[in-house]
Amino acid sequence: MPAQPLAGQYRLVAPSGAVIEFEPERLLAFRDRSDSLRTDLNEDPEVLYYTDFGRNLTPEDGEDALPWNAIEVVTDSLVALVLPGNLREGQRAYISYAVLRMDAVRKDPDVSCSELAERELFAVHGFVDGWIAARTLFGGPAYEPLDELAFAREAGVLAGLVAERSDRQLSGCLGVWRDENAALVDAYRSWRTERYLGG
Repeated sequence: MPAQPLAGQYRLVAPSGAVIEFEPERLLAFRDRSDSLRTDLNEDPEVLYYTDFGRNLTPEDGEDALPWNAIEVVTDSLVALVLPGNLREGQRAYISYAVLRMDAVRKDPDVSCSELAERELFAVHGFVDGWIAARTLFGGPAYEPLDELAFAREAGVLAGLVAERSDRQLSGCLGVWRDENAALVDAYRSWRTERYLGG
């Protein structure tokens, strides 16, 4: 795909043709947040991490590209990041997620499923910030399964997507949280069919 005019670089396009446009100030805030989280990872002497790039992923491999499937947070200070080989520009998004996941692991685990879900959603928001910055400011290629996260957040249905896609970081809480928030999943499914895919 040829480079777009500058104004076109600040937008994402859904399969339905729907568009999200971002103001430069918002994009710079996303960039600054992901830069700060990457600095945290690089400068924290307590953290050991391993980064590598795996196989190239097609859109059909989208589940493998989701941050909770691509990254293994082993402990609060040990993480393995094996990232999709064709999404190198998105590294900042995966690093943001990894740092926020390790932070979540450091917190008291003896809390409700709702609280664990909020921690995971916070980490996913960090991923989305980094992904949007990578796509719009750093020339990252479109990758529909990850672009969908940005569209879902703009539409207010990101929590339903996380539940629907079986975020494994929620482990035993996933079923409980999904049952307690069935309306969120239904809202996400309706939005995806009617607005995102344009069915």
